Amino acid sequence: MTSDSDSLKELSSIFNDRALKSSQRLLILICLSINRKLGFTELSKLTGLAKGSLGNHLLKLTLSGYIIVTEHSFFSSKRITIKITEKGILTIRKYLLAINELETTEKGEITSTTSADSDFN
Repeated sequence: MTSDSDSLKELSSIFNDRALKSSQRLLILICLSINRKLGFTELSKLTGLAKGSLGNHLLKLTLSGYIIVTEHSFFSSKRITIKITEKGILTIRKYLLAINELETTEKGEITSTTSADSDFN
């Protein structure tokens, strides 16, 4: 188990990455970490992002190496598929673990505070 300061340092390093300063980009990575790859339309529906906004976020994540975007011809239209990279998986895993560590620590403090308070009643 890591300490609070280790969890905070991990979160700090993730949030200092310019590509991850957006909650929408973190949401995109979380969606992709669960599904591994999604179509553009599916990802747009899951995140609630419009096409232009999603395209901008995907560009930043692609340039930072978190995802790979591929375009396929499908009959008379094109299909865009977004796949999370190993870097993206590792980063979002670190992010979620750090959040979980902080939440676990907080619950422990709340529980111990509640127990101490009940001794005085």
